[in-house]
Amino acid sequence: MAKSYETFEKKQLIDRIHYLETQLEHLFKENDQEMFVSFPWAGNLGQWYWFYDTNKVTFNDKKVSSLGYDPNVVGTVGFEFFTSKLHPDDYESVMQHMRNHLKGITEAYEVEYRIQHKDGHYLWYYDRGVVTKRDEKGMPIVLQGIVFDITETKKIEDRLRFLSERDALTNFFNRRTFFEELEKLTQLEKIPFSLIMFDVDHFKKINDHHGHLIGDEVLRRLGAYILSHKHESDHAYRYGGEEFFLILNQKTLEEAIQIAKELHQGISTIKMPLIGHMTVSMGVAHHQQNESIDDLVKRVDDLMYEAKRSGRNTIKFEE
Repeated sequence: MAKSYETFEKKQLIDRIHYLETQLEHLFKENDQEMFVSFPWAGNLGQWYWFYDTNKVTFNDKKVSSLGYDPNVVGTVGFEFFTSKLHPDDYESVMQHMRNHLKGITEAYEVEYRIQHKDGHYLWYYDRGVVTKRDEKGMPIVLQGIVFDITETKKIEDRLRFLSERDALTNFFNRRTFFEELEKLTQLEKIPFSLIMFDVDHFKKINDHHGHLIGDEVLRRLGAYILSHKHESDHAYRYGGEEFFLILNQKTLEEAIQIAKELHQGISTIKMPLIGHMTVSMGVAHHQQNESIDDLVKRVDDLMYEAKRSGRNTIKFEE
């Protein structure tokens, strides 16, 4: 008799737990609806709740459907359902932010990260949560948060960053980015690099005789050739007008001279309507220890102008 009473009591307890869980999820959904009214922003994927002791995560269906999963199939999940899909480069940062908040070091868990969609591509999420309840020892019981899909925002940011760094005509990096990169490289004294500066021969004459549309096409074709033939680790920059730079990372002077010769030869094969074959004058220099950016740029600039004074269509470098 005692056994059957115990079994009955246990069954009642389990039923009660299921009832409370159902009521709790119902309240969460109601709260989520209020939250969507309060935060009607694009990308809002709703609130989530993480029950720390049981590792149960309750979330708005939008959070998993945005990742390509059917919420009805996914069912009950733990924290690792989401963390296992984090981009490898973001994983440790996300986990550290969460650890810091669980320990009470930070007021909130707040982070942006990439998370993998079911089909393999990555989305960007902005996630913010707080521990809403702790036990008498200060250990977390429940975390509540809100998550947004910010993928489109990130795409716009990337596009704006790209446009701010690039020359629209040649697709080279611009002058500002050139000096920013030189600043970084000169601070890393143990990493060698070389510069090639080049200038389109008789470019003013091309513009004067054939118009700026032809001049622009010359620069476009030159840019396309350089980008398709340069080494992946090297970067091209439009310095101004028809003057350009290549930063050759971890290249000695000898290697830079060889690269300059190959590019010089290749550029001479580019044939343009009305003007014939394109030619350039080049200067090549290697960064010396403790040399300032201004001194390096002046040195390679002097070499390029020496090439122009020598009859153009040639390369000059320090012996």
